Amino acid sequence: MPKPWEEILLCKTPKSWIDRALNSLDVLLLDHAHCEKKAATTAIALIHRYPERNLTSRLSPLAREELLHFEQVLKLLEKRKVPYRNLKSGRYAHSLHGAISTREPNKLKDSLLVCALIEARSCERFYSLANYLEKSLASFYSKLCEAESRHCDLYLNLYQDLFEEDCEPRLKPLAQQESNLINTPDSLFRFHSGF
Repeated sequence: MPKPWEEILLCKTPKSWIDRALNSLDVLLLDHAHCEKKAATTAIALIHRYPERNLTSRLSPLAREELLHFEQVLKLLEKRKVPYRNLKSGRYAHSLHGAISTREPNKLKDSLLVCALIEARSCERFYSLANYLEKSLASFYSKLCEAESRHCDLYLNLYQDLFEEDCEPRLKPLAQQESNLINTPDSLFRFHSGF
């Protein structure tokens, strides 16, 4: 049975990124905290931008869960004595959001698909890392993998419910860009960086 993310991601995380992550756990966790906060902010922004779409009942619980994850990662950082601070953002999310159409309704369609791709990649990265991490962190990432999988499905289901069309034609070029970002060298190591 395929993993949830295998249906929309075109590639797996390169082993070279995993090696880099294992040697940069503090940066990984710090950026992970920022990713959870941004995921909550994105869900809230969609609710705000599209009040007529009635997104609140589905995206408000997602935003709360992302903020809970943010708080959990902050506790891990505290345990490791890593101060929470701002980090320069990587290119991943910015590049994907840059590919979103500027015209409606395609802007909302692409936004939902980009969110699904980011959640899918997060899920895949948690799964890929879990085998290499100490038991407590591996267990935490396994639980987060389940949540990110649900979030990915939620965004895909929202697309289907709102537009009643196959998302594949719009998803394919976005997924290709996502794969390109994952499979190219990246000087700045981040949770969603290239290798």
